[in-house]
Amino acid sequence: MLADSDAKRYCPGKPAGAVEDNTVTTEPYSRARKVLHWLFAAVILWTLFTGFYAALAPVRPEFKDWVGWVNVSLTTLLIPLFAWRCVLAWRQPKARDAAANTFMTRLAGWVHVTLYLTMGVVLVTGVLMMRRPIAVFDWFTLPRPIGNPLITGFFHTVHIASCVVLAALVALHIAAVIKHCLRGTPVLGRML
Repeated sequence: MLADSDAKRYCPGKPAGAVEDNTVTTEPYSRARKVLHWLFAAVILWTLFTGFYAALAPVRPEFKDWVGWVNVSLTTLLIPLFAWRCVLAWRQPKARDAAANTFMTRLAGWVHVTLYLTMGVVLVTGVLMMRRPIAVFDWFTLPRPIGNPLITGFFHTVHIASCVVLAALVALHIAAVIKHCLRGTPVLGRML
C-alpha cells in the first residue's frame, strides 16, 4: 500500500515528479471503496472473458457448464456487495475540484454512472434469466425466480446485450486510465 502522498502521484511509467493535471481530483477513496473496486474489477473481467469465451469458442459442454457454474456463483455473491458499493458511492462521493467542471469531467461522471447502471442490469438479469435453481458454489441454492421460459428468454437476451455494453464500458474505463497515466495524471493512485 502506498502512503497517501505517494498514492496521489503514482502512475506507472511516469517519474515521481510528473506534472499533475489539475482537472482530476487526487482525493483518495475509502479503503472499502478501493477493495470493492478491485474485487469487482477481478470478477467482471473474469466473468466477461470466460463467459464470452465459453459462448463463442468451440469448447466442450463440460467446460461451458463449469464456466456457467463459477460465473453464476461469483456474480450471485456480488449482488449484496454491489448494493453496498452503491451505498458507499452515494455516501462518500468523490471530491470535486471547482476548476474540474469541464465537459470531459462531466462525461467521465456520466460514464461512471452508466457503468454502475449496467453492472446492476447485468446482475439482475443474470438472476432473472435462470431456468434452474441457482447453486452458489454448492454452499447453498436459491430457487429460480421465474418459471415462464418466455420471460427468462427475454431476460437472457437483455443480459447478453448488457454484458456487451459492460465490456465496452470496461474497455473505455481502462483506456481512460491508461490515457491519464500517459499524460502524467495520477488517477490510478487514488485506487491503490
